Amino acid sequence: MKKVFLLAILIRLLVMPFFYHPDIKSQHFHFQFFSQGVFNIYDYLDQNKSTLGYKDTFNYLPLTYYTFGLTQAISRPFLGNNFYQWINDWGITQNDYSNMVFFMLILKIPYLIFDLLIGFLLYKIYQNKKVLYFWLFNPISIYLIYTLGNFDIIPTFLTLLAFYFIKNNKQLASYLSIGIAIALKMYPIMFLPFLFFYDKKNMFKNIKYAVFSLAPLFLSILPFLKQKSFYDSFFGSGLTQKILEYKFAGLSIFPMIFILILIAYFFSKSKYKFEIAILQTFLIFIGLVNFHPQWIMWFLPFIIIFFINSKIKNKIFFTIFFALIFAYIILFNDNYLTWGHLIPIDSNFINLTSPYQLIDLRTSINPSIVQKNIHNLLLLFGIVGSYYYGKNK
Repeated sequence: MKKVFLLAILIRLLVMPFFYHPDIKSQHFHFQFFSQGVFNIYDYLDQNKSTLGYKDTFNYLPLTYYTFGLTQAISRPFLGNNFYQWINDWGITQNDYSNMVFFMLILKIPYLIFDLLIGFLLYKIYQNKKVLYFWLFNPISIYLIYTLGNFDIIPTFLTLLAFYFIKNNKQLASYLSIGIAIALKMYPIMFLPFLFFYDKKNMFKNIKYAVFSLAPLFLSILPFLKQKSFYDSFFGSGLTQKILEYKFAGLSIFPMIFILILIAYFFSKSKYKFEIAILQTFLIFIGLVNFHPQWIMWFLPFIIIFFINSKIKNKIFFTIFFALIFAYIILFNDNYLTWGHLIPIDSNFINLTSPYQLIDLRTSINPSIVQKNIHNLLLLFGIVGSYYYGKNK
């Protein structure tokens, strides 16, 4: 087992420094203000937007700012003098820093720790080395964590930890864990109903715990509840808008299907009812929401059991589904999602023709239409897969 983890760490150390996405820079641009004594990031950005190199709002929750602001402050001695020059440079020289390789390595170390902890936790939950090996060596999670470089790995770990605790009848610890996850990033609130109905024997206790789980969120946002800058920033986030985007007869489709999945979960007696519900949510979510690539991470640890314990036709289904996901991703008109990832190696990678540009320039096909059709295929696969796994439990 030690050799397996050492090999996994080695692979990650070879990937971490050489891949970049601007999200990690924009986030750390905002986190720097914590060590400068700024505790109200929302008002600060609103009042100083005109003088800052990066103009976007901080679309995350306060606990995220404090957690990673403190993490950045602790790692400051290891980042070098021109780290702060780099995160404040949004001009034509923003990619011309030879030590971006070093920045990427240091900034992703917390992600490495939580990545390995997820592998360990999956082994504890399923007592199956195949699940552990799949997590440690599959290219999907490596891409999501170390190429995109987003902090979603941390609330993902806390959500998986909540599942581990609920399986072991530790309800209080479970609700506290997912409560902290929600306070870091709002999406784990989707998982809360599945924890709530996991054990239906004592509903009154579940209600108390569910209220308790929202305490970290409430306490962390309490100082900002009367501030317009907080609401403008938070409700400007991608998830808030995209999850309600697809509508039928004026009603958002995803929330309605989510309720149907929750009802099926409530009556299910399957050993893997939690995982099936998360899988169904994932399949429909991907088909109905114009997702950011890193959002796949939210669901991945819960669905890999279906890669391991499945027939060859199911493996083919998942292979095609994820191939379509990555085809959808590379057809964004965004060089940072293709060759731009390799900027730490050479800044000229950003100037290479992206797949979107290639289709647009060399053919009469509109790449946005191609991407939309791929998304429709994902929805079709999602509906079929969701029905299949729900029917067969």
